[in-house]
Amino acid sequence: MRIPVLLAAGLMLSISFKAVPQSTQTLGHEQTEFNAEDETVKKSAEIPVDVLALLRLDERVKNALEDGKIPPGELPTSWFSASAIHLSDPGEPDFIVAGEGPLKGDVVEGFWIFCHTEHGYKLALHAPAHQLVVSETYWNGYREIEMSTESANELTTVSFRWDGKRYVDFQEKSHKLKSR
Repeated sequence: MRIPVLLAAGLMLSISFKAVPQSTQTLGHEQTEFNAEDETVKKSAEIPVDVLALLRLDERVKNALEDGKIPPGELPTSWFSASAIHLSDPGEPDFIVAGEGPLKGDVVEGFWIFCHTEHGYKLALHAPAHQLVVSETYWNGYREIEMSTESANELTTVSFRWDGKRYVDFQEKSHKLKSR
């Protein structure tokens, strides 16, 4: 009599863990904050070949290759750092890529976000920012993203949501900074 009760309890427990809404799932081992003034990627990952192929198509990358007289097929991986993250489901990871070397700014970093699809990776967002934060909040099945930039007297934060195909801005906030 005791074994069926334990089996039923175990089954109920496993079902309750699977029923956790996506919006409250967290993957604590993933890096969710990136800052241009710090070592941007603290939890680095190898960049997939198809992500590198997409980076070769970026105008800023093309210009840096031309300036360095480097053929596109020889794109230095040292120009990027990447972190694997799950923006939608726990399947294949998505990637946040930050520019390094000739692609790195002083206080603004170029960030590329690549989402995994059934056809490989696709560019879902590319924007310069001082800071990038991946939220625990979901919209259309994907985590929201905030990017901020700072000028001498103003901080601007743009929030991005998934529109079904890519990340689009849905909210922008700016406020004046106190004199330094």
